[in-house]
Amino acid sequence: MNPSTPLPLRSIAFSLVLVTGIAGIAGAQTLPADSAQSAVLASGLKKAFAAAQAAPSASAQTTPAPSDGPYDSWRVGIYPIYVWLPYGIGIDVSIEADDNGEGGGSGEIIDSRFDGAYFGGFYASKGRFRVDGDGLWAGFGGDRPELPFLQIDANVTYFHGTAGVRLVKDLYAVGGLRRLAMKYDIKLATYPTFERKPSIWDPVIGLSWHTEGGRFLEFHAVFEGGGFGVGTDVDLSASTRVDYRIGWFDVRFGYAVSHLEATVLDVNIGRFQRELRIKQTLHGPNFGIGIAF
Repeated sequence: MNPSTPLPLRSIAFSLVLVTGIAGIAGAQTLPADSAQSAVLASGLKKAFAAAQAAPSASAQTTPAPSDGPYDSWRVGIYPIYVWLPYGIGIDVSIEADDNGEGGGSGEIIDSRFDGAYFGGFYASKGRFRVDGDGLWAGFGGDRPELPFLQIDANVTYFHGTAGVRLVKDLYAVGGLRRLAMKYDIKLATYPTFERKPSIWDPVIGLSWHTEGGRFLEFHAVFEGGGFGVGTDVDLSASTRVDYRIGWFDVRFGYAVSHLEATVLDVNIGRFQRELRIKQTLHGPNFGIGIAF
């Protein structure tokens, strides 16, 4: 017998040899001569060894083809409770000068403040494909008491959705859209306070990584870039998180960074129309509770 034959199959084969041999001996008790007993025993042994040799190939024929593992079935998660706490807030505002090179100015907040942020999200994956989506509302702002004086109150609402295709195990190429609706109340230097509500559609592309860390843990990382002058000039985001699954419930811990640069045209400041440029960076931890199935 081939030594490489798996141990369970070898055990079955030797059992067949033993059983068939015993059956042959029992059957030979009715024959009058020793030669007849030997012939029956030899015939039984030959049949048993033939069955043992055929067992591995028969087993190989019935072995199912390898599957794609955990990617075969649908995996869906919905996160109605998902909050972001960006303690790192940076906003830089600049206003172009007039035609005479006067009246412009810029400033960066020194004392930031955070009013709150809310996320909601979902994902669905099957086979090579994955879809992710999330929505955000965030209220934040900041002040610069030093000259040039700057005061900003901002509310940002966005929806973000991407579709991904698995390139290799756990790594996806993703592409989608981000919808930004921003409301800024800005007071810079001696300019009167003005309000602006730019709404932007940004194309985004990037990479995402999703892998399991055992029965209860999943690890995720995403990097995306967008804007390209279609919506914002620059739109970069990165996040990493760990999901801990308990039955149907999924608890999520993570950290996210978002940076965007946008140019807003035709801003009325007093009697003049100016160009307003905003650079905004947020980063901080997030936490969520969802339902996964």
